[in-house]
Amino acid sequence: MKTLLLTLVVVTIVCLDLGHTRKCYQGGNPKTIMTCKRGQSLCFKKFLPPPTLRGCAHRCPPNSACCAANRCNT
Repeated sequence: MKTLLLTLVVVTIVCLDLGHTRKCYQGGNPKTIMTCKRGQSLCFKKFLPPPTLRGCAHRCPPNSACCAANRCNT
């Protein structure tokens, strides 16, 4: 019974892809939220050149502020 429960937990984690989904604000409007693709674990806010852009990245772009929490790029 414990083996079955453990198997169900593992399958749930794999299927739901827990820990691999980051949500960031997108574009110039901080109200739009996007779910980042696999491998994109950072949110960025690019200041230069204007206008300000927001989105997901796997590494921090130049002239950007990056963070690693959901919706942190306000």
